[in-house]
Amino acid sequence: MSIRGIFHFIRRKTVAVFTDYPKVFTGLPDNLRASSAELWNVRSLCGMALMLALGVIVDQFSFYVGPIKIGVGSIISAMLGCFYGPVAGGFAAGVGDLVKYLVRPTGAFFFGYTLNAMLGGMFYGLFLYKAKATLPRVVSAKLLINIVVNGLLGTLWYSMLYGEGFNAIFGVRMLANIGKVPVESVVLLIILPAVITVLRRAKVRL
Repeated sequence: MSIRGIFHFIRRKTVAVFTDYPKVFTGLPDNLRASSAELWNVRSLCGMALMLALGVIVDQFSFYVGPIKIGVGSIISAMLGCFYGPVAGGFAAGVGDLVKYLVRPTGAFFFGYTLNAMLGGMFYGLFLYKAKATLPRVVSAKLLINIVVNGLLGTLWYSMLYGEGFNAIFGVRMLANIGKVPVESVVLLIILPAVITVLRRAKVRL
């Protein structure tokens, strides 16, 4: 392929990606209805149960990219949102958080973190349900989750539980969560398409 051909290929792909992005909002009503219907679909319920079981296992693992810690459990939340949408994905992520606490309790139960799990599944579903995991969609989901869920609400819950001053820790925690966005986005852009390809080749319908 010539340089000119490569340039036109990149331009077409870029235009396609950013043309697709407005569908996040225009397709939202239909996606909400379809995601709600997933909760009444036996196949979907079985798939969610399988992912929740997998989530209990992988939640014990994490890895580092330089100084940045990446939790593997968030990938399961992304998969729930991607496959089942904002309603069912958010609900399943919340149930998953409760199951993980029952399997391995760590301190007193606090509903705020269950709410965070539900919001994470919901935000992934808003951007990734019935759509290809493109860079704008993945980065948008991660920004919302890391800023609103982890940075803002996560800091609030931590402050309430451990008596730390919210203003004293908010800035550092927010910067840390924003700093994770590029790495976590790349991880999702690699893993989600790979998982979908494997499931299709195995003829697994979740």
